[in-house]
Amino acid sequence: MLCERCKIREASIQYMEVINGMRTEHHFCTQCAKEMDFGAYSAIFDGEFPLAKLISGLLGGEEPEEKDGKFQQVVCPTCGMTYEKFVENSCFGCADCYSVFDLLIRDNIKQLQGSDCHKGKHPKIRPAGEVHQTEDTVAVDVQAQKVLHRDERTEEIRSLEKKLKTAVASEDYEMAARYRDQIRALREGTKTDA
Repeated sequence: MLCERCKIREASIQYMEVINGMRTEHHFCTQCAKEMDFGAYSAIFDGEFPLAKLISGLLGGEEPEEKDGKFQQVVCPTCGMTYEKFVENSCFGCADCYSVFDLLIRDNIKQLQGSDCHKGKHPKIRPAGEVHQTEDTVAVDVQAQKVLHRDERTEEIRSLEKKLKTAVASEDYEMAARYRDQIRALREGTKTDA
């Protein structure tokens, strides 16, 4: 599809406009889109796409002002990421950056997501005490511990099945019966946890 403005280049940007309930679609090439004024979203076409600009555009506010360069002085001790680099790249350097820059980004995240508490998925395997305990995360921790124990049992069952096959192959039926009983007990424990 050709750009509807210049009618020369291939359209690569689709712009949807809703006015008084009427939806109209426009198709532009990147060059024409750069020349047009899309307000806060114009930075998208400049090759720069910092998260702070997008968030401030969505929320209708300005980018956070740096008072006397204090924000620039905040540095993650683990990876060396500065707040200035975060705003520039729109991405953290490591997991510790979230806690280091917490006070600087919490309000924006709270406005954008409605809460500053994570209520989404967590990794299945993680140390049990690693997440800050709140009413919402206690249930998640209990579930994660059940999954962790279930995974450990599954590994043990696999190990016992290998030993069982080896015992049967070497005709050690007494040991094979023990392995079979252990596997059965572990499988019954898995069913009651589910």
